Amino acid sequence: MKITKDQIQFIDTYLIKNEVIYVDIRLEMLDHIALAVEQKMEVDNQDFYDAFKDFMVYHKKEILRNNKSIRGSYWDAVRKFSLFLLKPYMLVFGGVLFLFFKDIDVNPYFKNISFHHSITLIILAIALFQFVYFYIYLKKRFYSIEKSGCVLPIIYITNSLILTYFSPENVTEYTFSIIIFLLLGYVVFFIKEIIKFNKHQFNYI
Repeated sequence: MKITKDQIQFIDTYLIKNEVIYVDIRLEMLDHIALAVEQKMEVDNQDFYDAFKDFMVYHKKEILRNNKSIRGSYWDAVRKFSLFLLKPYMLVFGGVLFLFFKDIDVNPYFKNISFHHSITLIILAIALFQFVYFYIYLKKRFYSIEKSGCVLPIIYITNSLILTYFSPENVTEYTFSIIIFLLLGYVVFFIKEIIKFNKHQFNYI
């Protein structure tokens, strides 16, 4: 017994009213609740609303408690991004970047504006794009991307520390490779999360 799109929308509206504000988290909860309700409909021979009501009587507190605990966590986003950077194809990409920039002097490209200021502007541009895309264009909040935004200040601080350690005046191959690797890695991570979100959302259209 499969629940209908209208019933899916009913569950989604219920979660919204109970302050499950992040769309991607809500979709995961929809998966869990819809499957459980379908099983109750099948096993207990109930209609959708009775099965949903019975399920939520026993599991509502647990579901909403998990939602609140997830909403307070930034560490999970940092850990997820870090693990993404350690994937074999990302490490290979980082190595290729270093070899590419190893024999290139990039300092002449930063005569009018410093490398540090350039990276700062790029980070601000990425943050602005995320804000405009989700809050103004989509008008939705996306947990994985919103929380991963805390990675951008970390990249900024890393850039400052690396410049201080390697060379505060000249950009070295190490400086350029590491920072560009982090920035491009974040952009790829961002795109992958968007694609995953859209595929998941498509299942409910």
